[in-house]
Amino acid sequence: MRCLILIFLCCLPSIVKAQTNCDLYKDRAHKTACQLYWKAIEYNQGSNKSQELFQQSLQACPTFGPSLHEMSVPYLKRGDFYNWKQLMDRAVKADPIWLSDRGWCLFKFLHDYKNSFNDLKRLYDINKGQPGYSGDGDYDLRIVMALNQRQMGNYSTALAYFKECITDNEKKNGVGLFDYLHLGVTRMMVKDYKGAITDLDRETKKYEKLADTYYYLGLCYKKLGQRKNAFNSFTKAYSLFTKTGYHRNDPYCEEPDKVYLSDIENELKTFK
Repeated sequence: MRCLILIFLCCLPSIVKAQTNCDLYKDRAHKTACQLYWKAIEYNQGSNKSQELFQQSLQACPTFGPSLHEMSVPYLKRGDFYNWKQLMDRAVKADPIWLSDRGWCLFKFLHDYKNSFNDLKRLYDINKGQPGYSGDGDYDLRIVMALNQRQMGNYSTALAYFKECITDNEKKNGVGLFDYLHLGVTRMMVKDYKGAITDLDRETKKYEKLADTYYYLGLCYKKLGQRKNAFNSFTKAYSLFTKTGYHRNDPYCEEPDKVYLSDIENELKTFK
């Protein structure tokens, strides 16, 4: 089996979300904006031609959400957060459906946990507890809401959102790939090491070869004085990280609860 580095691109063009039948629009402005939108996405993302067509689309209809969103993405990838947010604010004003992308990207790129949570909570309320999924499809946005609350130090609120989301998705066999990991790390932060181990063990059953999980298991076992289990977990994390490349990684920014090789090596040194 070839090595795999987990790369999760965030806030890529939500083409599926933005798909629309231009013939459904009755007014000329929206129909023209829609047609220009579809022309724009035929070109490379961020290219002059693509952006020019999005501009024309917005000239036809300044509140056409799909064009506002897609035009914003290249700015986000370049780190031009000001222009990204200007466009996304207009998209959200036009249609609250874009709260999901703005909230996700505020969390992912800007680490603006308060405003990210506010966006997602607003969408949560609008959709009666179902805010949808992150731009990359990896997260039920209730997990992101929980991570936002955790980052703001509100651990009990974070745990409540984790439990709600995971319990709901367990019924549908739809628990996210990293949900148990984040829940386990959160329990570890509040010194519930046994509870954390239970959740992290569940993560290993969800995704057996993730180095990050074994690192956190090692930390929990170490806190409980179970040095043999801790050493074995750190060793497993090291092996997965160095020999197979199974660890959390992202080309744009640091992933939640990401572990570095130096973290694992530093823990292993304490056993010498």
